[in-house]
Amino acid sequence: MASSVLYGITERVLQKLGSLALEEDALVDDGTEAKLRKLQYALASIKGVLLDAEEKQGNNYKLRAWLEQLKDVLYDVEDLLDDVRCEALRKKLNGQQRKHGKVRHFFSCSNPFTFYVKMGKKICKIEGRLKQMVGEIEGFGLSKRACDGSVVGARVREMKPNLVGGFDPIIGRDADKDKIIELLMPQDPPRDGANLSVIPIVGIGGLGKTALARLVSEDVRVREHFALTTWVSMPGDFNVRLIMERIIQSKLGQSLNNLDFPQLQTLLRGVISRCRLLLVLDDVRKMNWADWDYLRSQLAEAANGTKVIMTTRDKNVRIVTNSLLVYNLQGLSHEDSMSLFKTWAFDQNEWEISPHLLQIGDEIVGKCRGVPLALKMLGGLLYSKNDEQFWELVRADDMCRSIKTEEDILCTLKLCFIYLPSHLKRCFALCSVFRRGTIMSNLYMAYFWTACGLVPPSNENRAPEDACDKYLKELWSRSFFQVVWQSGSSLDFNMHDLLYDLALSVSTEQIDCSMLSHSSQTIPERTRHVSLLQTVSSGQLKENESPPFLSRLKSNRVRMINCVSRDTCNTRDLDSMSKCEYLRFLHLSFSSFEELPSSIGKLKHLTVLSLGGNFRMKKLPDATCKLHSLLFLSVFRCSGLEELPQEMDRMINLRCLWLTTKQKSLLESGIHRMKSLRYLEIHNCGNLEVLFGGTICLNNLLSLTINNCPRLASLPLSELTALESLKITGCDKLMLTQLKDNKSDLFLKLRFFTVSASPRLVHLPQWLLASADTLEELYIIDCRNLMALPEWLQDLTQLKKLHIFGCPQLSMMQGVDLLTALQELCIAGCPELSKKCQVEDGELWPEVSHVPFIKVNSKVVQSNAH
Repeated sequence: MASSVLYGITERVLQKLGSLALEEDALVDDGTEAKLRKLQYALASIKGVLLDAEEKQGNNYKLRAWLEQLKDVLYDVEDLLDDVRCEALRKKLNGQQRKHGKVRHFFSCSNPFTFYVKMGKKICKIEGRLKQMVGEIEGFGLSKRACDGSVVGARVREMKPNLVGGFDPIIGRDADKDKIIELLMPQDPPRDGANLSVIPIVGIGGLGKTALARLVSEDVRVREHFALTTWVSMPGDFNVRLIMERIIQSKLGQSLNNLDFPQLQTLLRGVISRCRLLLVLDDVRKMNWADWDYLRSQLAEAANGTKVIMTTRDKNVRIVTNSLLVYNLQGLSHEDSMSLFKTWAFDQNEWEISPHLLQIGDEIVGKCRGVPLALKMLGGLLYSKNDEQFWELVRADDMCRSIKTEEDILCTLKLCFIYLPSHLKRCFALCSVFRRGTIMSNLYMAYFWTACGLVPPSNENRAPEDACDKYLKELWSRSFFQVVWQSGSSLDFNMHDLLYDLALSVSTEQIDCSMLSHSSQTIPERTRHVSLLQTVSSGQLKENESPPFLSRLKSNRVRMINCVSRDTCNTRDLDSMSKCEYLRFLHLSFSSFEELPSSIGKLKHLTVLSLGGNFRMKKLPDATCKLHSLLFLSVFRCSGLEELPQEMDRMINLRCLWLTTKQKSLLESGIHRMKSLRYLEIHNCGNLEVLFGGTICLNNLLSLTINNCPRLASLPLSELTALESLKITGCDKLMLTQLKDNKSDLFLKLRFFTVSASPRLVHLPQWLLASADTLEELYIIDCRNLMALPEWLQDLTQLKKLHIFGCPQLSMMQGVDLLTALQELCIAGCPELSKKCQVEDGELWPEVSHVPFIKVNSKVVQSNAH
């Protein structure tokens, strides 16, 4: 695997060397360019033998050492090229400021002559190392070999609504669902007055326990029987506080991170008092008697008939919970297995013209023994290459074995991983740095993968977001990721628990990643990606004490630090991190510092800075604006943030900004002058009254999300001429029907529009008609006073998706029958409207029946969207 990784890194470095567009701004003479060309030629010679080196390294210590040395050289070349790029950006911004008579004082310390001298020395040193390595190739007996791209998916499945966004088909589980619902709602009163009983759904990984629990919890009978349903994913330690928070949030919908435990207990008692609760604990791994007894005590106020569904691989859960209602989940029948396999291995009706492939597939399905995850993974793999020889190769592979244990399933998953293209292997493996069960967004992944060098360099015709979406689509097509929700250009996804195990197992060889704990003393020498995920236990660290490894973060090798742990980092730790001058990615969630140190400005290569969930941080320093390479900045859920830096437009590459702030206005921050900004999300800003003003230069802003900003009264839509996606949630003062800036003509070409939690909305805003020829998706959520959809709805000629949730007053839809482009209609929480859209006998069924995919109250009533 080592050289396949090196092959990808070499390709990436050669791409950068071959694209010296920055030389006009950063290189001073032809001699420098000529030296870089020599590096390019040397690396091209080495690249040709890398695939041969992979097979021959085996027990050849010298060859393995040569490959490790090559990796170091490749990273050094990349760092050098990125230094050149950063210098070009510095000069570009300096030139812009001189043009406007505003030379920023922090440029005065930069000495171009010194930079060029240092760069020349680095190039000479690297050139010498590469020359020596090229000379050693002959001694290893390596021969040139072209990369075999045949395993790259020739076909990538389209993301149809019946396969994504929570609509992934669950085949063959109707009988299981009905049996569990019978256990949930018994006719007899609870035994001995007990108010809580447990139904564990037990089975090996990949059987579909989570999917079945989701199917049960969304059933209309269950929704009507229980007053409150709460879902908690528990892929780590059994966390009672997390369970309490999720129950409260499912009822009240508020953030609880600032509450202490007694406050949580008081809130919980009020929420569940005399309430019949259904609690779903998904993927329970570690639980003991004490954990369970403590949870029972916290739920003591709940009404009789309260139930807990647990999905678990651990058969001992029955003993711990003293449950008499265990449901042992079995594999699918062969018929259902074939149905699921064909959904992922073929396009609709394709098997009718491929009888031999279907025969091979039938044998492969037999080996899967009814395990849905294996069926989907192998189906996705075989879909990627509709070739008989390839299918026979997979069937005959020793790793495609009859599944009897979880180890056999992992073997099947590893087989599918082996056939991934090398760049997708690295993208997948790198996801192991996140917490198990993490829901990830496509935007965040785009900048994460870019920061780690896994996305090709962007240019005018290719954005990192586009490359990332392509990668995500192929990984989803092969079932390495599962989509949680898709709305417009936004895509949320996660990874099955067994696939996370697979990512962990391959992460070391694919990405030089070290998973560290708070007790870790050192970082392995060659580590370039560092991840700390554990939560500090009481008494593990003294006050103001840091995990030991943080003080040793001085290596120029470290490119990524991912720290997702409460109260781990303070200002001193961040100063240590600033010594990692080639750091590209810094993620510090739930940390405890009050102010980001000014030394952050030294990280000139930093591409992603994520500080979400830091409730103590009060300001961002002006030095943040020195981060000219930054593509993504998040201060989301930083509820204590009182001040953003002024003139943030100096971050000339910033494409995505997520923020929460106490400020009343964003004018002084200069966000309205950020010409590179594509995606802006503003969340939970209770004081925000003014968004933009003056001359607005957001000419490239594609997506704007405003969530829970109750005092915001205006939005300059007419100035956002590139806007494609607009999401407005919980902004009571924002009168949507009046957002026209007093201009007679509104140039607006939205593709996606979402309005949510807007009780004052009675009618849809007519200015949406400005997007009549472009609007593709319309989401209306929790607008309890919305009375009717307008007649002009029929003018939205490009509308493909219409989702209406939680609008109880809405009973009619006019003109839906004229929406010929509509592909997807989803309705829930609208009693009258749902009744009228029932199959055959619904009043509106003749008007909506032309829509290929229809889902009403979480039940798919029509699915022709193949």
